[in-house]
Amino acid sequence: MKFLVLFLVFAATAAAVSAAATSCSPSEDFFSRHNVSADDRNVPGSVCGGHCCGRGRETQLRNALRRTAEQRVASAVRPISELLLATKRTLQEHLTTLSYQLQNKTAIFFTQLYKSNAIRTHAPLAALYDDIRILLKSSSDEGNGAELGSPSPKDLTISTNKFFREVFPVAYQNVLKLYPKQFMPEYEACLKDAYDAVQPFGDVPQQLGVSLSQSLEAARALLQALLVGAEVLATSEGMLAASNEECSTKLLQLGGCSRCKGFNTSPCRNYCLNVARGCIGSLVVDLDAPWAGYVEGVERLARTDADAALRTLDSKVSSAIMHALENHVILEKKVRQECGPPTTLDTPNTATTWSTPGASRRDALRAPPPDTELLQFAATLSASKKLFASLSDRLCDEPDFANENNEQCWNGETIGEYTKALVSSASISDQKYNPEITATAHEDFRLAVLGVKLQHARQVLVSHSWAGSVPAAESFMQSDEAGDEGSGSGRSYSEDDATYDAEGSGEEGSGEQEAGSKAFEETTYSSTPRTSSAAAFEPLMSIVISFATYQFLQYLNQFRPVNCLSGAL
Repeated sequence: MKFLVLFLVFAATAAAVSAAATSCSPSEDFFSRHNVSADDRNVPGSVCGGHCCGRGRETQLRNALRRTAEQRVASAVRPISELLLATKRTLQEHLTTLSYQLQNKTAIFFTQLYKSNAIRTHAPLAALYDDIRILLKSSSDEGNGAELGSPSPKDLTISTNKFFREVFPVAYQNVLKLYPKQFMPEYEACLKDAYDAVQPFGDVPQQLGVSLSQSLEAARALLQALLVGAEVLATSEGMLAASNEECSTKLLQLGGCSRCKGFNTSPCRNYCLNVARGCIGSLVVDLDAPWAGYVEGVERLARTDADAALRTLDSKVSSAIMHALENHVILEKKVRQECGPPTTLDTPNTATTWSTPGASRRDALRAPPPDTELLQFAATLSASKKLFASLSDRLCDEPDFANENNEQCWNGETIGEYTKALVSSASISDQKYNPEITATAHEDFRLAVLGVKLQHARQVLVSHSWAGSVPAAESFMQSDEAGDEGSGSGRSYSEDDATYDAEGSGEEGSGEQEAGSKAFEETTYSSTPRTSSAAAFEPLMSIVISFATYQFLQYLNQFRPVNCLSGAL
């Protein structure tokens, strides 16, 4: 009797298993989700041989599972690539917009200071800011950017020195209070030739040039490196999509054959990991170390030094003008030694106007530094340091490709336990121990090229990172009063929107007044003692009175709109 009961239980169990195996209904949902519709069971498939899949369905399933694996890889790689490109565009657009705003602000300062003669500063001012924008644009659009580490199209130390040389005759005319007159062309040419010997603005031009050059060259390197990283990710994604014939078959056996046999059970996790590490991870795992180094290099340079350097430019120009005013006695003596007494001619008193076509004044002229965005970007990128080492394992997070454990799952042959050894990594050297891969893995020369690109990018980024020490140029930017917008440190952008508007916006009572007043607040710039004579004090006092008048006018101007300087002067 006991034997009969056991026999009946065994028979019932066998019948249930047989019924489950002969039914394809549990697999139909899987086929539907992968858009596999062919039903030619009379022609068995060559790989799975299951009664639920004919040759046509097996072929469709093979292609569908390969696409799914590619999409899973792309979902890990593509967002990082898009993040790199988006950050590049955002930073480049921010710095370019900021350059126009500060060009505007500096031009307003010259208008207040030099009145009708300010028009003569238009060309040198535009040339300086154009060189800044050329340098930023040289990292330019995707596919057309300059090669990483290539020589800069503009040396901003030279550009800055040229700007101050061209402005010197106008500044010197202002020192001598020759408002209705202008220097003869020959005398003006002599002033420019004597600029190096006279040094009318002290060491401000040199320090400013170094500051701009270091900060904007670093920004240019970062912009180019972001583009390189995105290109490497796009190329690697293409390499992953080009899997070999064996791996296409292995993916079918992994994710499809159990369904072709009528089982609705996912593959064992270690089985999935072995296939994924051999077929996907081994293709790109050698990029793991170069990518981690690249991310580290980007992290070191993902900061707003270029923003700070640009914001400090107009205040340094006013400091340079102040230096010439404070030391006008020595300056006049040096100029007379080089060029003799001034020769002038009368000029008509023409008004200077500014106009900026385009967007809304308030919205277009607000450019707070992208500190928060860069911090978020760096944090997200940092989390991807092990991208290529863990890329293949992401496939096994898909329920269709892996169970949570290694028991009562699809082991490649039946439903049961997966007992084969788990290969320790996706490295090529480890694949000879992979029980699921028979083909010998070979290094792809394209992979070596991508690795070299990432290593080169890291070297360029580190060369611009200043290694954590504060250079002389950065110290120079930090020498402003802590509360002044535009200084290299101590920036405060919490004082409502007016702070942003003051950054070169040309809005009423903000950019114009600050540009004019700042030059006369920094009265301790020069180490050369001022003369106490009335003759020495008179030009400075005249300028102070002039600016007090302008500041009062600016207060009145708060009640009417003001046009702003166009980006193209």
